[in-house]
Amino acid sequence: MIKKTKLNIAKLLELAESNVSQWELDNIVYHDRYQNPATLVKFLSRIQELTANKAQLTISEKTELKILETLALDLDQKECEEILKNDDEMVQKRFIENLARQSALEILTNGKVDFETMNSMCKLGPEDFILTSKRTQDIINSIRELVIQGETLSSDVAGA
Repeated sequence: MIKKTKLNIAKLLELAESNVSQWELDNIVYHDRYQNPATLVKFLSRIQELTANKAQLTISEKTELKILETLALDLDQKECEEILKNDDEMVQKRFIENLARQSALEILTNGKVDFETMNSMCKLGPEDFILTSKRTQDIINSIRELVIQGETLSSDVAGA
């Protein structure tokens, strides 16, 4: 028989409060800060916001700030300036990449590119349309290869 003990609610809430994940901030929340100007601005703004209010930060926010400052060490000033410049070439590359990712996901999940996505692709010039189509296929191929690798790895695991 398991003896039940009284919950220490304050301790549990404190634990939950300080439970910020570097992995989540790095790979989910700010994952494309190296190429997406909006995410980079959000990332930098969050650091600035936390730094400005340092005296009033919660345990969780202090942990978050420490993690964000660590992640910021990987950024290069000149590369950040290039990302934030938004010159035509960078905007074009980002647009094509985002459109290709969207169309690849639609193909993988729905078996076809949605009308709006195809409409956006058809507005592109021939060279950009071809680049988007090729990049879409590259993404699909990469995802399929990763799935195959995952299936191969999991076949060696008992019960998988």
